[in-house]
Amino acid sequence: MTQVTDVVFDVGRVLIDFSYERLVKVLYRQGASVTDVDEFTAEVDLVPYEHGQISDQQFLENLNALLVTPLSEDQLIAAWKDLFTPIDEMLIMAAELKSQCGVYLISNTSNLHWQHLLQTYRLAEICHGHLASYQVGVMKPAPEIFSIACERFDLVPQQTVFIDDMQVNVEGAIACGWNGIHHQSVAETRRQLTELTGFSL
Repeated sequence: MTQVTDVVFDVGRVLIDFSYERLVKVLYRQGASVTDVDEFTAEVDLVPYEHGQISDQQFLENLNALLVTPLSEDQLIAAWKDLFTPIDEMLIMAAELKSQCGVYLISNTSNLHWQHLLQTYRLAEICHGHLASYQVGVMKPAPEIFSIACERFDLVPQQTVFIDDMQVNVEGAIACGWNGIHHQSVAETRRQLTELTGFSL
């Protein structure tokens, strides 16, 4: 097996956990009637937003349209950003890897979330480069996003491992010739990374 020289992390539920629970409470308090996350994401055009196909302003208008009692733009933005919790062990692992090999991030996300994550959790400091879906108009597991990452970060697929909490995204990377780790626990991801890279983590 070719030794891995570059590690690419997904962000959500790998480095940073997230939950819509607090946001849903805010929406319900303002009279929203959405019943689950899938309905919410469809109503606000979240997938087009994370593809960069609609603006922050349009997304916020979509969000406010769910509410009987609308919120100010600042209140909406604050509620939309209030989803995240750092996974400290994984962030430390990524930072430790950065001194030993290439470390990169790929995330399916929107502008408001990405800028918040970069600023709040200083993600740029734990990697050599990062890529968000809204910037390039394509989301994992589409092969195009892995091709863009290879070109942008000068990655060799056989020497690169992608870590994601969603099996379908890992399979997308593997189909492009990458190695893949389905992240389910810190301990197991660390074990597989140690095996693939030869580094002590």
